Amino acid sequence: MEWKDVFPVIAGAVVILAVALVVKPALLGEPIGFGSRGLVPAGDPPAYVPPAPVPTATPFPDDGKVYTRNFRWTAIDGGVQTTQVTVPEALLRERRETLRISEYFAWGEYAFADADRPILEDLAREIAPPAANPDEGYFRLMNIVFFVQQIPYDKDDNTTSYVEGALPPHAIYKKGGVEYPKYPVEMLVDGRGDCEDAAILMGGLLDALGYDTVLLAYSDHMALGIRMNEFNPYYAKYTPRYFEHEGKHYYFIEGTIFDGYCVSPDSIAVQGKPNPIGDTQDSLPSVRSETPQIVPLRYIPEPGEYRIRPARLPGGGA
Repeated sequence: MEWKDVFPVIAGAVVILAVALVVKPALLGEPIGFGSRGLVPAGDPPAYVPPAPVPTATPFPDDGKVYTRNFRWTAIDGGVQTTQVTVPEALLRERRETLRISEYFAWGEYAFADADRPILEDLAREIAPPAANPDEGYFRLMNIVFFVQQIPYDKDDNTTSYVEGALPPHAIYKKGGVEYPKYPVEMLVDGRGDCEDAAILMGGLLDALGYDTVLLAYSDHMALGIRMNEFNPYYAKYTPRYFEHEGKHYYFIEGTIFDGYCVSPDSIAVQGKPNPIGDTQDSLPSVRSETPQIVPLRYIPEPGEYRIRPARLPGGGA
């Protein structure tokens, strides 16, 4: 046999081999290559097993170091309560390393911080556990208010206001002193804070219960406003004070521990009885006389309008 007769036979064999090893498996969805499918048992194909999920890393592991704080406070029924709060040390460290916003209209960022939320929800459930009787809603609300009001007051420029015994690295230095709005977990770990810290913590706790709140900013004080359609307690010897914002009524709530005062005239915190909703009788002069600026905690500041105008060319320019 001559080579010209052998070549077509070899070419045909190559085509047949290619069809057997590549084309047919590709059409039938079989693995391409030599060998058989002996690794796949006869009968029904095996069930699809999805890949194992990759665990999501958390910056605050359950086995990490924590701060544990015990609060002793008087509830609305007069009973003395003890409440324990646990905060991851890593979370507090992250908060201390976070820059502060000096403009109070953006302080809702602190009250509603995502990482603080689970701690606030657990704390709110402990202080004000769910009740089947809707008439108990007022007592649950007031226990949140009374709990926050009884956290000791301390000024931002006092090192005693911080668990480390030193001013935080991102404290804001102003002409009138130091400003340092705290995240709720900072207020809880430190166990003390000033009027805006109390308002921020109370706003976060009440939001966890579903209440709509705002900050009430006075010239020298900050309190909280809670939205209520009508609040006229029969026992009150005062007219509850509220402020209207976008057609809604927000009633005044003091966040500090002593009859509405942040500090006494000699700058020392004076303890007193918790303040009920709407009561401004014994408050600071500014609270009694001023109309506060209402700051929605869910307010998101938007940049102003900017217009780009063509620049003038130098004289003689084209």
